Amino acid sequence: MRDVSIIGAGKSDFSMEGSLLHHSGEAIKKALEDVKGEGIFKKEDIQVMFCGCTTTVANVGQMMVMGEGLLGPGVFNIENGFITGITTFNSAWHAVASGLYDIVLVCSGASFSGGGGFGALFSKEQIPEGDLFTHATGKAWTIKKSEHPLYPRLFAQLARRHMKEYGTTGEQLAKVVVKNRKNGTLNPHAMLKEDVTLDDVLNSEMVADPLTKYMCSPIVNGAAALILCPSKQAVYYHDKPVRIAGMAITSGKAGVPYLESAYEATERAARQAYRMIDPFFRARSTIDVAQVIDMFPINELISYEALGLCGRGESGKLIDEGVTALGGELPVNTDGGLVANGFALGASDLAQVVESVYQLRGQAEGRQVPEAGWALTHFMGSGGSTFCGGFGGRGFGPGGGYGVAVLTNR
Repeated sequence: MRDVSIIGAGKSDFSMEGSLLHHSGEAIKKALEDVKGEGIFKKEDIQVMFCGCTTTVANVGQMMVMGEGLLGPGVFNIENGFITGITTFNSAWHAVASGLYDIVLVCSGASFSGGGGFGALFSKEQIPEGDLFTHATGKAWTIKKSEHPLYPRLFAQLARRHMKEYGTTGEQLAKVVVKNRKNGTLNPHAMLKEDVTLDDVLNSEMVADPLTKYMCSPIVNGAAALILCPSKQAVYYHDKPVRIAGMAITSGKAGVPYLESAYEATERAARQAYRMIDPFFRARSTIDVAQVIDMFPINELISYEALGLCGRGESGKLIDEGVTALGGELPVNTDGGLVANGFALGASDLAQVVESVYQLRGQAEGRQVPEAGWALTHFMGSGGSTFCGGFGGRGFGPGGGYGVAVLTNR
């Protein structure tokens, strides 16, 4: 297996508007322009493309790439729920590592405009309204005409259990949101660029106790793209290539006890990714910056623990002490995470990789982590196969997707 590096990265501005083709075209164009091999690289060198989308439309990948004149090579269309983006990334990585291809494009996007299907591809309409108002420009996390929004209710159940087991507080949940929204003010591409205070978060509308309105990430449209090649050739294409050090994808097992099911699949993915680097790899002492899922703040806190950034029940202490804030020992969600950028299903996980690339190149501007050498990304979730409470509150449920990737500039 060859080492593989990222030589091009780009993402669209996440927003409530715009079609999938618009966002994917913007991300791909930025990734192509990001490759610095002038006179060496041209888009015709791309041998195959892996495209992800949560929209169930035949050959959607071909439509995503045609705007940049990339049709011709093979296109693999991939759908894997919430981790569609990292799944396309994983597939492309294997294609290059195996020696089958040398230059590969990865793109993954989401669009919920126009009610899905072909409307989501071409419509310029805004996301259909729901019940829960989360921001002046959109709405999210609702079941229409329901007094009990599904996703907040399920993750609120998880938060209450974590609070009971480990003493986590509502203030600690709110501090995650305050941290990430502050980071978003430093990201010119974040959708929500307004600071919020602890009181703002705690006193906003209660959605599902203990989750308030400001703790719920809005659903948005967007896309991200990468270009990969063998690490030995990467220096010809970019003066600051980023190497893929380890990556793994798992699914949740059936029959795992409720609270344990919030950890188990992520822990397995992390172990597999870490062992690719070193059998004795220690995330807390090695990782300089991380991007983890913060669909709700309880996701981020549990991610700290499941990824080995702290022990079980210690995540609240990390957020209290500012360890994961910018300027802290291990900054997390430096671009603002989902609460500032919004949740673009199929794109947010790949956008995490783009942010990690920027950090490892020293291109993250006001949110830059000094001398970052190792970056971690983590995403998880499911739709059809259920999670977080499953059916009848019996755990996350079997299935779902859990992905971990470790990148380095060394």
